Amino acid sequence: MAYGIDAIVPVEVGLKSYRTEVYNVEVNNFGLRANIDLLEEERKATHKRNVKYLLQAPQHYDSGIKKRSFGVGDLVLWELAASMLTRQGKLQLNWEGPYKVIEVIRPRTYKLETEAGEAIRNTWHACRLRKFYY
Repeated sequence: MAYGIDAIVPVEVGLKSYRTEVYNVEVNNFGLRANIDLLEEERKATHKRNVKYLLQAPQHYDSGIKKRSFGVGDLVLWELAASMLTRQGKLQLNWEGPYKVIEVIRPRTYKLETEAGEAIRNTWHACRLRKFYY
């Protein structure tokens, strides 16, 4: 297709083929005008499909995410990779703790303290914490 018109190969110009024999200029022009008339409807339908896709994409993405939330008094482990700039080796522990949640700063952000009762200076996001079970 070249701008809505079927391209003709040079071989077809010299030889007779079905396409060159049944070609009618009026029918072709009528088809092109019909395509132009339907263009705006096609754009609207495409826009609707795009909006629907954009609304469904986050839902699909979020369906695989496990939401973590903790309450005051819960025991949690924190991810060592978040608190250390460089890893010491592949045999090092991945999680450290347990720590106690002492305050919920905002949803999914927590203030922690050690088992000895010393408050940790930084706040921690739920994606870097894991529930601790005895």
